[in-house]
Amino acid sequence: MNAALTGVHHLKIWVSDLERSRSWYERVLGLEHHTSFEDEDGVIRGMSFKVPGAAFQIALRQNPDLARALFDADPFALQVTLSGLDAWVAHLDDLGIPHSPIIRASSGHALGFVDPDGVQIRLYAPDEEVHAAQVGPEGVYRSGPAPGFAPGRDGA
Repeated sequence: MNAALTGVHHLKIWVSDLERSRSWYERVLGLEHHTSFEDEDGVIRGMSFKVPGAAFQIALRQNPDLARALFDADPFALQVTLSGLDAWVAHLDDLGIPHSPIIRASSGHALGFVDPDGVQIRLYAPDEEVHAAQVGPEGVYRSGPAPGFAPGRDGA
């Protein structure tokens, strides 16, 4: 097939307050402003940001109705290393951002926290051994501890 996908260009997150979210995402994720988008009425309601160390951008778009619709959703996960998860815990603690513990997930280890509008952000460290144990050869994830698998970071 010649119509191949080559990666992710950007993730768009709808927010209720662009300036509040910009400040939060720059502080928490270290995003670097790239472009502001002005609407026809001359008001900036969208911005894109470079994600340091990643080959994609994150865009914020002010739309309070869509932001409310995303409350408690977890539409994406950002990939990190396993040792990076420990650094993220320290970073989030330093900022006073509440977060989950590091848990064993379907394909590795993860932790989560929420943005100012309640969108869940997951940081995910892939681990093929965890994936093989949790999913098995048939490709079906079953929650709970994997048979014969050593306890994970969460003690499961």
